[in-house]
Amino acid sequence: MSEPLVPGFTTLQRIGEGGQAQVYLAERDFDGLRVALKVLDSRVRHDKVFLERFVREYKLIAKLEMEHVARIYDQGFAGEHPYIAMEYLPSGTLAARIYEGMPPRSALRVTAQISRALDAIHSRGIIHRDLKPANILFRSDGRPVIVDFGLAKDLAMNSTLTGQQRLLATPRYMSPEQCLGKTVDARSDLYSLGAILWEMLTRTRIYESAGPADLMRMHVTAPVPRLPDALAAHQPLLDKMLAKDPQDRFQSAADLCATILL
Repeated sequence: MSEPLVPGFTTLQRIGEGGQAQVYLAERDFDGLRVALKVLDSRVRHDKVFLERFVREYKLIAKLEMEHVARIYDQGFAGEHPYIAMEYLPSGTLAARIYEGMPPRSALRVTAQISRALDAIHSRGIIHRDLKPANILFRSDGRPVIVDFGLAKDLAMNSTLTGQQRLLATPRYMSPEQCLGKTVDARSDLYSLGAILWEMLTRTRIYESAGPADLMRMHVTAPVPRLPDALAAHQPLLDKMLAKDPQDRFQSAADLCATILL
């Protein structure tokens, strides 16, 4: 798709792309502020599910207004393209840092930071439901910021999208209860964070060789993978984060954060 003309912004370049939206680096015309423009693809513009997800994401981000979530500046329609203008975070994604390699202490520090961010988000009644390395960016001071709330659940609201969320989330990081289509709570995000911690420690994805269908089955039934001997000291933490039964996990992000010793 060609770069969209969004009123009040000058689009500079595409910086991200998903199945239903593209993200552009842009400048706000009246003050030159650089922003990330998330633009819904015109091909799904009239799809009720994707449009509702997009509008709901804006409402959730606007409601949160906290340091752990990208700031939001504007939302609207540019022709056939609904858009959200949000904070531009140039320091990269956690996915990129994992690719470069992270010492165990750095992986634990980032896990603690993300758990603090999740605690703040969960305290507002929001469950992310699609936590993954690509959805964690960094500010220039190193603080992680959680983005992409398109699948997030506001526990204070009913949504007609509940049935579709399981199919739209990223299988690699889905909790067992998500895979089974069950109701999820904050502990589901902690399972996803456990899968991310595994990746930070090992530079491999959890259940690496499994395809999407087998992957969902393994989240439900397969044993928690074992770390290499050199990392075995972190196995109890992973075992608790990746427990199949939510009752056996940390019961809150605050509990998780308090357990991580740096």
